[in-house]
Amino acid sequence: MYTALYRQWRPNTFQDVVGQDTIVRTLNNQIASGHIAHAYLFCGSRGTGKTSTAKIFARAINCISPDEHGPCGKCEVCRNLSSDSNMDIVEIDAASNNGVDEIRDLRDKVRFPPAVGRYKVYIIDEVHMLSIGAFNALLKTLEEPPAHVVFILATTEPHKLPATILSRCQRFDFKRIPLKTLVNRMKTICENMNVTVEEEGLNTIARWAEGGMRDALSLLDQCMSFCGSHITNDDVLDILGTEDQSFLFQASDDILTGNLQGLLHKIGRLLDNGKELNVFLRDLLNHMRNLLIVKSCNTPEGLLDVAESTLEQLKSQAKAASEARLIRAIELLSPLESEMRYSSQPRILMELAAVKLCRPQSEASLEALLDRIELLEKKLNNGGTVVYDVPPPANDEHEIPIAAAADIQYVPPVDEYIPVIMPEGPDNKPEELPAKQKPAKPGKKESVQQIANKVQDPVAAWPDIMDLLSRERQSIHAALIGVRPQMGANGVMTLIFPPASGFHIMLIEQEKSRKFLEETIEKVTGQQVKIKCMMQDQMKEQELDADDDYVVRKAIEVFGEDIVEVVDEE
Repeated sequence: MYTALYRQWRPNTFQDVVGQDTIVRTLNNQIASGHIAHAYLFCGSRGTGKTSTAKIFARAINCISPDEHGPCGKCEVCRNLSSDSNMDIVEIDAASNNGVDEIRDLRDKVRFPPAVGRYKVYIIDEVHMLSIGAFNALLKTLEEPPAHVVFILATTEPHKLPATILSRCQRFDFKRIPLKTLVNRMKTICENMNVTVEEEGLNTIARWAEGGMRDALSLLDQCMSFCGSHITNDDVLDILGTEDQSFLFQASDDILTGNLQGLLHKIGRLLDNGKELNVFLRDLLNHMRNLLIVKSCNTPEGLLDVAESTLEQLKSQAKAASEARLIRAIELLSPLESEMRYSSQPRILMELAAVKLCRPQSEASLEALLDRIELLEKKLNNGGTVVYDVPPPANDEHEIPIAAAADIQYVPPVDEYIPVIMPEGPDNKPEELPAKQKPAKPGKKESVQQIANKVQDPVAAWPDIMDLLSRERQSIHAALIGVRPQMGANGVMTLIFPPASGFHIMLIEQEKSRKFLEETIEKVTGQQVKIKCMMQDQMKEQELDADDDYVVRKAIEVFGEDIVEVVDEE
């Protein structure tokens, strides 16, 4: 009868346990010194070696002559404990034996001494599945067990265990196995089984195992059944139902550059080739996370478990990526995985997410607005021209770039040149404009210090403040168009926004934006102010409340406080 690959290659000694060197060293030292605790807690994600290490440790503490790799495997005790009929190593599945009666039965049996070794070891797997009553029944035995009993509790969710249980155990946290370690272990297995696998295929399997050796070997076993003795990366991708990493980089480029058509074509290609959208989404989400880590950290190597060639590609792609776009992509894609799992039309959900990702201007959210602003600032820093202090000239060489013109609309500065559109014909002459509206002669702009020396009132200096903002921070300038400033007490400057300006208010109230605006006002006027944002509707409500307070005060002055009573109308 065929035995699954992960069972064939289950570790028999500590030497075979990979990726858990610290735990193995600690347990070996305890065996050598004879300091064996009465209760251990092995916790970590699936397939990281918790149960295998527990079995090796159980045999090692009973072995007559253990070595640095654990049990010798040759003595009579090791041979007896390796058989399925041994009575000194008892495995209990807490998922199916989670009641009070099972734990009471265990509590009665721990009194009996071991049959062949020095210790009777109880390995309780998935211990977090025990009921509250079962935990209470186990507690006393776990606290003061007989000298010949050792408990090893294994779980993937240690946070579900009561604190009273946790405090009575020595805890060992099993880490996810690194990608390189998984690849090297699979290479060893394939060499012993005369199977050839492409290096890229092993990397794909290891990436999908997410640090679990059992998952990696199960997938490798499936690939062997599908391909025989020669496995290619394309075979692995066909079994997984996804595309290779080059496809992920191309799809990410489409998201980062706003190429909606290209991204939709790739989604269609996935479905035409019989791939799973959920699998692709999982890969894409992980890829976006990797890009964000590379974008945000100077040394991302310690946070990413990827091959060196993949890391270089991530660094190259992250240079041209917008951080706001990456954050927004992760926020959009994260809930989509669960939504698609239960949807009858996952393709529509995926395509809708693609539209939102590539076209932030179609979405009314703060994240989308920040995404657009960051892209515009990036274009401006690269030399693009978006806003003009004077109207754009008619010749083509100074036209607004198409990408920038799609997002910014030209607004003439206050009290400056106003263009006049004339019908065609040689006899038409432009009408004389008022003196105030005539174009100013070109010349040097006034310095900030000159403006500050002339104007001290922030409200009166508001046009000069807006003019300086249009040159230094256009995103803030655009959010303040149509705002009416008003000075209050204690240097508080209230900015009254038009109705439905919630997004603009949130932008200005951000710490960096508010601080920059206050510093700009101080540059122009020489006065320090504190910015407060308010919409017109809120301003009217405050004025009405102020009128009501005035009426009440006058009534008290005339009739006296004992006679006047304020009644709220319902």
